Amino acid sequence: MTNSPLLDPVATHHRDAVEELAWAIAASEGQFLLMLAHCNYAKWRKRVVRKLHKISSVPIREVFLDQSACTLYTTLRQEIGEEQPAALMVFGLESVTDLDELLIATNQVREEFRKNFQFPLVLWINDEVLCKLIRITPDFHSWATTVMFQIPTSSLISNLQQKANSLFSKVLELGASEICPNDAILGAGYSQEIKFALRDLESGNHELPPQLLASLNFVWGREAYGLGKIDVAITHYQKSLEFWQQEPRKHQSKPENNGEILPGLGVPTFRSRKPITPPPREREAVILFHLGLCYCDQAKQYPAGDPSYGENWHKAKEYLEQCLVVFEQEQRPDLVAKFINQLGEILQSLQAWEDLESLAKKSLALHRNYSAPVQIAQDYGFIAKVALHKSRWQEAYTNAQYANVIITKVTEEQGVAQDREDLLAYGTGGTGGSKKFSYYPASIQAQQQQQYSSYQENSALYCLNGVVNIDKISQKYTNKSPVGRYLLLLAQAQQHLGQHSEAISHLERARELGIGDDPKLYLEILETLGTLYWQQKRYQAAFRLKQERLAIAQQNGLLAFIGAVKLKSSQQNPLPQNPLPQNPLPQTKSKGSATVSQAMTASDWQHKVKELVQRIASTQHKLTVIYGQAGVGKSSLLEAGLIPALKQQPIGNRDVVPIRLKVYTDWEKELGKRILESKSESLKVEGLKVEGLKVEGLKVEGYKNNLKTANLLDQLQKNQRQNQINILIFDQFEEFFFACREPAEQKRFFEFFRDCLNIPYLKVILCLREDYLHLLLKCARQVDLDAINNDILNKGILYYVGNFSPEEAKSIIYNLTTRAKFYLEDALLDELVNDLAKNEPVGEVSPIELQIVGVQLQTEQITTLAAYRQNGSKEKLVERYLEGVVSDCGSENQNAAWKILGLLTDNYGTRPFRTKDDLGAELQLSTDHLDFLIELLVKSGLVMKWQQEPDAQYQLMYDYLVEPIRRRC
Repeated sequence: MTNSPLLDPVATHHRDAVEELAWAIAASEGQFLLMLAHCNYAKWRKRVVRKLHKISSVPIREVFLDQSACTLYTTLRQEIGEEQPAALMVFGLESVTDLDELLIATNQVREEFRKNFQFPLVLWINDEVLCKLIRITPDFHSWATTVMFQIPTSSLISNLQQKANSLFSKVLELGASEICPNDAILGAGYSQEIKFALRDLESGNHELPPQLLASLNFVWGREAYGLGKIDVAITHYQKSLEFWQQEPRKHQSKPENNGEILPGLGVPTFRSRKPITPPPREREAVILFHLGLCYCDQAKQYPAGDPSYGENWHKAKEYLEQCLVVFEQEQRPDLVAKFINQLGEILQSLQAWEDLESLAKKSLALHRNYSAPVQIAQDYGFIAKVALHKSRWQEAYTNAQYANVIITKVTEEQGVAQDREDLLAYGTGGTGGSKKFSYYPASIQAQQQQQYSSYQENSALYCLNGVVNIDKISQKYTNKSPVGRYLLLLAQAQQHLGQHSEAISHLERARELGIGDDPKLYLEILETLGTLYWQQKRYQAAFRLKQERLAIAQQNGLLAFIGAVKLKSSQQNPLPQNPLPQNPLPQTKSKGSATVSQAMTASDWQHKVKELVQRIASTQHKLTVIYGQAGVGKSSLLEAGLIPALKQQPIGNRDVVPIRLKVYTDWEKELGKRILESKSESLKVEGLKVEGLKVEGLKVEGYKNNLKTANLLDQLQKNQRQNQINILIFDQFEEFFFACREPAEQKRFFEFFRDCLNIPYLKVILCLREDYLHLLLKCARQVDLDAINNDILNKGILYYVGNFSPEEAKSIIYNLTTRAKFYLEDALLDELVNDLAKNEPVGEVSPIELQIVGVQLQTEQITTLAAYRQNGSKEKLVERYLEGVVSDCGSENQNAAWKILGLLTDNYGTRPFRTKDDLGAELQLSTDHLDFLIELLVKSGLVMKWQQEPDAQYQLMYDYLVEPIRRRC
């Protein structure tokens, strides 16, 4: 059946423009022609493109630009290869992350388009892209012919109404279990299209209908919330709520101006008089729910003892209760079931255990009625949590068991069913699915089952017998955090029931699921598991969990200070500030696996990162030597600041690939591995190959015999020909001189170093302690360093990293504690900085001492000046920090740990070197025992391991620790 032209919006309104574009493409076949197809709206553009393909006499090839595209010409060349298509149409310019850079590059190589593209090129653009084309690429733009595609007013209003309606509908469909950001529902670029539409309507003096304005306030509220602008979101939600609460019956009785038109006529023509969908009262409830989310988020900004913490949770509770009342009044128990568990989360945060228990039992009946297994598991989790709080361990165990059985079934994946079968065996008395599920885990005795007879009718396991169709839901459900949550609840109940081995088994399974989208939950799992390990005297395992826990807390902005360990880069998915994380991080995301540490961006050291990036981007600096005293944070500056910053954006048109080395015992092999790993991260190379190496994934075989410095140099040269800038970073470079003592071996490295400086688009960074800076002169004496004028210690090459000024320290402490929501009293902050600056000769603050004292403040929750003075001076905090590290060794090992620390000091206040044999002779410990204690002290950041020959040597990391250790020993 042929459609009437009246039903084709393109056939009438844009028929002439489409035909003009099709004619120009056909007329220019075989020659270069640049055309700009100007349309602000993706939906309309799709219709135009479909019509264009239908009427065009020549085939038109389409190319969609990636958001990370850096150049237009090179991208198109790679896409078409040697082919010359009849015509090429390009989409996605508006979504390119760094459009300015792409356009600058385009203007610079504009002649290449004419030389090599013998076909018409159509670029789809919107208003924003057009403005940038005119401003940034005037020469390139001057070649173009522009075809405009505008939308009639009635269609603009219709599209806005459809977007708003679809947003309300999707939120109601998903409920509280899945909070999607706007762009996941409305599509990427929705916000820009709405702004274009509103501007076009305003320019035509068209007023928005009040209903549409109220709906758009909801859209804008969600957008603001996703950006972390909670106060702005609340303002928009309140405006929307005010409208929907005014006269709902009046609005329900009127048909919706749904904006459906007979295309091309330009006037509203209604096909049917439909009511508003979703209806006003349901929209009111949705907005009340979102206001509750806002106050949940506000509550999380305060520590538990702050009055604002409780106030915001209570506001959240009120809005959620109002939301559920509206759904009940509208006789929508299905929607009550979808949203009720958010109220349970709030009651849990308020520790309103009686209310939570009552709510959970009510919601359990609802969710069983509507076959919602994920929510049923959550209900049992709430009941288990209440039982734990009330010390009803067996009841907690039973309900946690039910939650685990259901959620494990829901999240089951093919090929990993063994753990699930083990868990289901509790309910079947056997190995799973062939038997009918019992209502209780097999481990519960008959008399205990009688205590829980009320659960038989409403048993979670009964859902698995056909009341709930889990298979359909499991295909959609991928969030693993609830699995870990219920395993944790089960383990906590088992811990109190004395079933420690079983508890450890469940926690280890929860840990294997990974961090997921809930770092706080994962940290609780690690802490509980570490406690159980420690109680079983598995001190090494407990310590490693503690290190992991601290690293994750720091990376996700939950820990203000890190103690003596080094800063790590932040993860790309840090703990979101709210459930709509459209832009959860203040910093730009990197192309690698990490971003600049929040601790680094919070500190005044951020400007050092910027300075170093600028040095590397400059053509004047082939070499940078970063130096400073031990403990000032040189390695942290690299790992948590510079390296992720370099990965975030290209320099010019080249990708920046940092390659870091800090182990020098076999530097050629280690550097080869780092080069391979960097190539896999760069996303530029598939199937890694390095000349002279046999590579299997990232496992390198035959390295020792086959690898020469020539191979490394050859690969680095290939990298720069592949549009890369390699940054070789030699961290803790003083260790090279201990690991490579032979003059011939040192000379081979120096020659390699010299040759690297002569490779274009390759930069070198050496990072070492100030007291070893003179060792670099060995290099200058043995090889000619023409690239740096044979002046390796030139002031233009050296970059000093030192202590903080008191003003810097105060700013750093304030920013770090604010981000971690660990708020210090102003008077405490002033006195703390004064105390930290006392011991330094020029009134500076040692970064490492700031971190150690800071982490102890957070550990002991000292936030006021009175508490600080009551708990002792900064010296006492340092001593308690050391005691905390030593206590990780286990009570029976603490004396030996203190003796090791004592042996690494002397009466002169210095830090002598000791080998493992030296320490073992004094302590008379077994090798395994000594290895564990040394490993713990090294990984705690208190002791440094030097890779010296013939044996490694150990040294206390920081001078200022000598005195507190001597006092303790």
